[in-house]
Amino acid sequence: MTDTTSLAADSIVYHVPLERLSAYRGRHLIVRSDNPHALVDRIGAVDLDDLAYVQLCSLPSGSEALIHWAEGLGVELVLESPADDFARLYEYAKLLDNHPVRVLLPVEPGFEKAAKLAASLQFAVRLQVGQPAVPLIESLAQVLDDYLHRPTVGQPIDYFHSVLLGLCHRQPISLWAIQEEDPALVRHVDAGGKERLPGKLAGADVGVRPGAFVEQWARRLRTEGAECAECPFFAPCRGYFKWPRRDYDCAGVKTLFRTLQQAADALRADIAAIPPAGDASAP
Repeated sequence: MTDTTSLAADSIVYHVPLERLSAYRGRHLIVRSDNPHALVDRIGAVDLDDLAYVQLCSLPSGSEALIHWAEGLGVELVLESPADDFARLYEYAKLLDNHPVRVLLPVEPGFEKAAKLAASLQFAVRLQVGQPAVPLIESLAQVLDDYLHRPTVGQPIDYFHSVLLGLCHRQPISLWAIQEEDPALVRHVDAGGKERLPGKLAGADVGVRPGAFVEQWARRLRTEGAECAECPFFAPCRGYFKWPRRDYDCAGVKTLFRTLQQAADALRADIAAIPPAGDASAP
């Protein structure tokens, strides 16, 4: 999958319905549709260089239309009811012959079954995490443990994967960007052609220029002495878990961050212990 966070701030990715493709042609795009055949029929070769990936908003029959189309283009599968529909992922496994495939899962009761199946099928996973309650934190911890320690998991599970790499390499990271919800990077276009803010910000009046929202929100939380003020994981979070409810208790998500920090420290130590190439003293 193309990493939307790697684009410059002035290169906004527009998440558009297929019906609005012509109006946004020439820009950086994510194109979504319920219909695999329509994607094949309406996205031409001239459009492919502009696409980060295509998104299937449901899991209809007919996915075979995508297998040999636009080889190498990322495909994201939206599983709206993961506890009920996870078995449908089997029908899409053949896409992996020619495409990187990611499954988008809302974190709701039963999502962990879908996450495990997606990982076992070698799909990448993106968790739509929101502000998880305690039982969901426990499920997230289980999925995180699988990601870190289960040998059959060979593809990223985000946000865990991107945070782990950022912490390991001590690079700046932002959950807003990882989750594709930073309005400086992504805008959502609805079926009527109206642009709105992405993800959990949809419909919100953020009170500032969209591109400045994340930094201003983070600064506000720190200045007002919220829980964020002394949080050791504020740098990657940037107040992500404090939206929309500012009174959300982050104790649970902090345990997930601690696990990721410990794993990052261990990974960094392992990397540092690798002898340089050509070292005669290496066994």
